Amino acid sequence: MTFLTFHTPPFPTFIKAGQFVFKAGSRHFKRTFTVFDLLYVKKGELFMTENGKPFKVEEGEYILLLPGMEHYGHKESSRKTEVYWLHFKTEGKWWTEEEGHDNWMDAKIRDADFEQAAQFQFRIMQKARLEHPLAAENLLENLASITGQSADTDLRHQLYFQELLVHLQREALNIPSAAEQVTEAAVSYLQEQYQSDIGMEDLARSILFHADYITRCMQKTLGMTPIQYLNQYRLSQAKRLLAATDDKISFIAKETGITDATYFSKLFRKIEGMTPNEYRRVMSRQKE
Repeated sequence: MTFLTFHTPPFPTFIKAGQFVFKAGSRHFKRTFTVFDLLYVKKGELFMTENGKPFKVEEGEYILLLPGMEHYGHKESSRKTEVYWLHFKTEGKWWTEEEGHDNWMDAKIRDADFEQAAQFQFRIMQKARLEHPLAAENLLENLASITGQSADTDLRHQLYFQELLVHLQREALNIPSAAEQVTEAAVSYLQEQYQSDIGMEDLARSILFHADYITRCMQKTLGMTPIQYLNQYRLSQAKRLLAATDDKISFIAKETGITDATYFSKLFRKIEGMTPNEYRRVMSRQKE
């Protein structure tokens, strides 16, 4: 098993992220990057070769492609495949090795003092299946969907990216968490029922946990409450409809579980920093 190893601080720097859909019968194109390229398969399968070594990346798995190494799809996907991609770089030294850490204490190489920050050696698996994929998918969705050119946007990108790296390190250490299991159950219910008028009582009754406990678990795992996650997920679905259709805002609001179009527009502006119509225009210009 191959691990990417690097020291932090400083943390690697986020560059850009997005989503891509490969149609059945298509494959990834050939190229060589000067930065790291992380590919996460949300649905389907991806066949990749890097530096002559073939990989099959299945649903719920990721692969971290290295700078300076040629990579390409060596085989067509047999079905529609949805992929998150993320580019980042590191100013510090990095290398690959075949052994990982057993616990967080092994990752820490220097304690903090009054003048110097603690130093860590991160070891992230180059290819792995995520045991707790929902937290990673939520972070990747944030990184791929937040738009704009403001300093606030850039800062949020970097913060979400750092959370993702910590999550991948936790996955490499195989740290179990009851909170993650509760969160996965809650997120699964919210994603299935987001078009309905649902509240905390419905969620608690469905997954058989007290509402306060569910909230604590999701705040610990995802950094947000169930209602905050539901709103974010609804808006992520709304953004897809805004970008792909000419449907009215009121129709899109109802399609994503929000019956009040005025509230939908206010919520969209609060979270995305622009109105639904402004977002639609931005996406339209990007297609041109």
